[in-house]
This record gives sequence, C-alpha cells and structure tokens, in this order.
Amino acid sequence: MKRELNNVLIIVNLSKKGAFDLSLKLEKYLHEMGISAEKHLFSGKPEPFKLPNADLVIVLGGDGTVLYSARLTSGLDIPILAVNLGTFGFLAEVSSREWQEAVDRYLNGNMLISHRIMFNINIIRKDRIIEERCCLNDCVITSNGMAKLVNLKVNISDQEVIAYRADGIILATPTGSTAYSMAAGGPIVHPELAAVIINPINPFTLSNRPLVVPAEEEISVLVQKQQRTDLVLTIDGQDVIPLLPGDKVVIRKNLSTANIVSFKRRNFYEVVRMKLGWQGGPHD
Repeated sequence: MKRELNNVLIIVNLSKKGAFDLSLKLEKYLHEMGISAEKHLFSGKPEPFKLPNADLVIVLGGDGTVLYSARLTSGLDIPILAVNLGTFGFLAEVSSREWQEAVDRYLNGNMLISHRIMFNINIIRKDRIIEERCCLNDCVITSNGMAKLVNLKVNISDQEVIAYRADGIILATPTGSTAYSMAAGGPIVHPELAAVIINPINPFTLSNRPLVVPAEEEISVLVQKQQRTDLVLTIDGQDVIPLLPGDKVVIRKNLSTANIVSFKRRNFYEVVRMKLGWQGGPHD
C-alpha cells in the first residue's frame, strides 16, 4: 500500500564526503514529486534543534548520525530512512547509490520499518532528577581519564544483584549489542527483541559476565562513595555527563521506539554476516 508523504526532514552530516551534494539531489527529487523538504546541516558535534513538521526523516551520514536522529525524534513516531555515507553501517544500510530506489520503495510501501527499543535514562542526585536523556545504542559509565577501576552497584527492579569493580559498565539495547558492547565481549542480540544487556568492562572478578534481562526491568546503577577517579556517563558515544559519588543512573525502556526504515532484501543476519566478515573458513 502506498504511503502518503508530505513533509520530509533531511539531516545532513557535512563531515561525510558527498553529503551536501547528495542532499541537493534528494531535495530536488522530492520537490519534483510535490513533497516538501527541509534540510538540517551540521558538521562536528550535532546539537539539538527545533524539529519541523515531518512525516519522514532521511539521514545522510553514518550510524552516529542515525543515533543522533533517533534521540532527536524520540516520542514523535517518525520513521528514519538512513543513507550510509560512513564506513560500517549497521543502522544506515542504504548505500549512496540506492537512495532514489529507497525513496521510491518507501513511497510504494515496499520497505520494512524496524521498531527498536530505546532507553530512558535518569540521573538522580540527592533524590532529585538532574538529567533525563534517551538513547538508542547504549549508555556507558566509566572513569574520566586514565583507566582506573570504578565501584558500581547494580540493582534490577529494586533487587540488589551485583557490585562491580571494573573499568566501567555498558548498558546496551539490542540495537547497541553490535557496537561497544560487542567489542567488550557482549552477546549479539537481534535488534527487535526487548532486552537490556548489562556488560561490565574488564571486571576485576573474572566470574562477572554479561547479563541479558527483559526490557521491562528497571536497572539502577549506584556510583558508590569510594572512588579513586572521576566518573562520566556517555550516551550513544556522543553525549558525556559527569557523575558524582552517590549518583544513581536509572534505565527504563522508553515508551517510544526508534522506527528505522529497512530494505526487505536484507535481513539482520545478512547484515551481521557482511559487516563482521562471517564468511566461513580460510580461503584457498
């Protein structure tokens, strides 16, 4: 069934080669079909801005630009079509050569929409919420500076589970399971599952292992009083927030999802196989 499309927001990462020229071609193509298009251009660290009315967001960049766009549109139920101008592209799977075909297929109802859970993150200090954020990939608590062990206590739905001495902790969504968490030895989880990956980074106790729990659980991480370093919370690898001893970071499933437009021709397993080079044994 054909989709009605009136207004499109094009988010353009100017640090990606060819992004601006491609945005002009895309804007012209949409206008020729009677679709209004507005561009948001940025270079370097992206900043929040007031979103215009949009039925679709088209991202020209890489996975980092998709993460930024997902946080930006959280709660608005706007699909995100990502054109990959980066290098890896787990989220941005449409190549720069396929953008026109992807737009046409979306309009004709021939593109899937993958609904990905996001996290709502509250930082609580002295019984008061001082920051409220969301993320699509992960939130990470580590030392700020040279590697030092940090002391963290993790509760799951008000039940004390474990106290970590580690380089930090990663709390990842299934979408984020193929990012930092995977590099730190975490499992790969299908992105449309509703789960939370709790993954310690280089834990002092070797029996500490990644834990996967239902997304309906509330996870709280307490920054214990005794610390030998300053700590920070990093959200989707992009936003950094300082933490103090006694702070509590509370993670819940966000009420809204990130709606990522995906080619029917590629499924998650094929993308993982291609991106991770799972081609079997050595070649002759």
